[in-house]
Parts: sequence; structure tokens; C-alpha cells
Amino acid sequence: MARDVRPDAANDAFLREVDDEYRRAQLEGYWQRYGRLLAIGVVLLLVVLAGVLYWREDRARRAGATGEAFNLALTRAEAGNAAAAAPVLADLGRTGAPGYRAAARLEQAAVALQANDTAKAVTLYRGIAGDATLPQPFRDAATIRGLRVEYDTLPPATIVDRLKPYAVPGGPWFAVAAEMTGLAEIRLGQRDRALPLFVAIVRDTTAPASLRNRAAQMAVDLGAEPATLLGPQTSGIAQ
Repeated sequence: MARDVRPDAANDAFLREVDDEYRRAQLEGYWQRYGRLLAIGVVLLLVVLAGVLYWREDRARRAGATGEAFNLALTRAEAGNAAAAAPVLADLGRTGAPGYRAAARLEQAAVALQANDTAKAVTLYRGIAGDATLPQPFRDAATIRGLRVEYDTLPPATIVDRLKPYAVPGGPWFAVAAEMTGLAEIRLGQRDRALPLFVAIVRDTTAPASLRNRAAQMAVDLGAEPATLLGPQTSGIAQ
């Protein structure tokens, strides 16, 4: 039987050699045909990777420098040196990343208010609120702050209309927006619409205690029974 196996074994070995030689020839052919393109692709991939890493490092470096500049401007403004803070804030308001641009412009408005330049502050707040390239939280803050500055000069109906998106329970600006809306509704003679707003403020445990106290007084003045304002929701309100 051994003599019968040897020819098959030799044949198998021969076939394997032929198959291996064929595969080597294929690989050499592929390399000759596509090797240069593959090498170029690897080089390009490495170049792109290096570019991405550099971009990330550069962005982090720029963000750090921007943060330092913004903090320096805030320090100068808080120290009363608005003149020194102004050029830094102006530059960040034009060229900074969206968050820093918005924050710088909000600080510019605050500095303008400190200088009693209401017109400039209002212009800045309106500009921030209407800038779709800025993050929405900053735009919302600008809307609320701007309306507080303009409150006494705007028609009550305009105030109510602009604050509708914010005077919604559970929203981050609810308490402030609801108070301004409630006062505007009173000016419009709509006391029945103002009362629920003040009651809702009283029951908003996330609102500042001072604001809830004012709302409680307004609710009572509008006819609410003090007992209806008391309960677990109103803990922390001065009696």
C-alpha cells in the first residue's frame, strides 16, 4: 500500500508548489500594477493624519489663548478699567469661537450699562439675539437681558409677545420671563392672566427666593388666597 500512496503524495506536493508559485506571481503582478498607488495612498493617509493632529493641537492652543484673553478682559472690567477691557472684548466679539464671541458681546453690553450707555447695550443685546451663528443659550440670555433694559420703553403687548417662548414652566428662564410677562399683563389690564403666572413662580422651587417672594406678594395683591400659595412647593418663601 505504501507504493500506492507515494504517487498521490508526490502529486499533492507538486500541486501545492504550483499553487504557491501562482499566488506569488499574482502578488508580484498586483504589486507591479498597484504598488505605487498603494504607496501614494499610505503617504497621503499619513499626511492627512498629521494635519488632523496639528489642527487639534492648534485649536486647543488657540482656545487656551482665547480663554486667557477673555478672563483678562473680565478682570479689567470688574476692576473698573473698562477702557483696557474694551479692545480685547471687541476683538473676541469679532473673531473668537462662537461661545467666546457671544460671551464677549454680552460682557460688552454689561460694560455699556455700567457706563449708562443704554442705547449701545440694547443694540448689542439685539445683535446677539438675532445672530444665528451663536449658541442658543447665549441668544436667549441676550433676549431676556435686552428686554429687561427696554422694559419701560416697550409696549406691554410687545413684551408679552417676545417672552412667550420663555414664560413656560420648566424652562430655564421661566421665573424671570413670567414675572416680566405678569407685570406687562397688569399694565394691559389683564389681571386674570397675570395671576396664574405669579402663582406658578411661587411654586417654582428652582426660582430665587427673592423672586418667589415678590411673586407671592403680587399674587396676593391680585386676589389670591395666601393659603393657596403655601405648601411643600413654596418652602423658603418669607411669610
